[in-house]
Amino acid sequence: MRISRRALLRLTLAGGIVAGGAVIFKQTEDVGFDKWLRWMARGQAARFAMGSRVALAGVPSYEADIRAAIRAIWRDAQGPDLRGARVVVKPNLVDFVAGRPCYTMPQVTGALIDFLRDEAGVRSVVAAEGVTFRRDPHAILIDTGYRDLLQQKDVEFVDLNYDDLVKIPLRGGYAKMDSLFMARTVVEADALISVPKLKTHHWTRISASLKNLFGIVPGAKYGFPKNTLHFHGIDAFVAELWDSLPTPNRFALVDGIVGSQGDGPLLGTPVASGVLIGGSDFLAVDATAARVMGFEPANIEILAFMAWAGLGQIDTHKIQLSGTPLDALRRDYEPAPQV
Repeated sequence: MRISRRALLRLTLAGGIVAGGAVIFKQTEDVGFDKWLRWMARGQAARFAMGSRVALAGVPSYEADIRAAIRAIWRDAQGPDLRGARVVVKPNLVDFVAGRPCYTMPQVTGALIDFLRDEAGVRSVVAAEGVTFRRDPHAILIDTGYRDLLQQKDVEFVDLNYDDLVKIPLRGGYAKMDSLFMARTVVEADALISVPKLKTHHWTRISASLKNLFGIVPGAKYGFPKNTLHFHGIDAFVAELWDSLPTPNRFALVDGIVGSQGDGPLLGTPVASGVLIGGSDFLAVDATAARVMGFEPANIEILAFMAWAGLGQIDTHKIQLSGTPLDALRRDYEPAPQV
């Protein structure tokens, strides 16, 4: 027996089990009924499981004490024990567009590197990214200030688009793929820290820690801007990445000190949100990020689907917030035009 995603939506809405009654997927390709049952069962179990912890820190500018804010977030969100770990820090360096806040600011990444080395006791740390549009990231590194930052910190940069490849199995079945080639640097790391920019996005509504995972997929294998994976559906593919990622420890730190609204991911305008958001449950982090931006997570397809499938929490009753109150940080972001 097979069931379309449109039929799946009708059934789940009838059963009242989709968070917020949001649309799950627009695509109507068939999925196996066995997979549908597995996703639903796991999602139901997640609704009775312990909740997730997300921490927020008010940070008024990039000249503030960002390291102290990261320390508080790590403590309050119960970040993983990384003593002796090999850590990959993955900022969002999608591109550089003058005057557009489309990338993670180096002050945030630099403060995180200092915290990891001096306070978390990691064995090693590298910065890594697989930029989406350009085949060579060096101009982006120079324009964004990352070349100077990484030289100053003596941190290696790994271009994930051209890293050695490792074939990993995909567990979810969301994107109808059995396996994926991934950068060896990520696969063999003990921890991956996603450090995205808080911004709107014309395909996924928001871009935060989950969408930032797209950069770990090698462009040399899947093309620029990785269109072969877009054909599987960005929402489904990001869910697949999160579910199948072999890196045992994961943490998200969202740079929302200045966010981006409107025509994202590249051409948005700045919003002074003054916030860093952190946690190990990327879905809960992104749901909190959506609320900071003035959006309802249940109305964002990728978040609603992943919550329904049990890949994390978006329910306010299942996310324990700490640090600066969310209401003090909330802004009304202009949404991106939908394409």
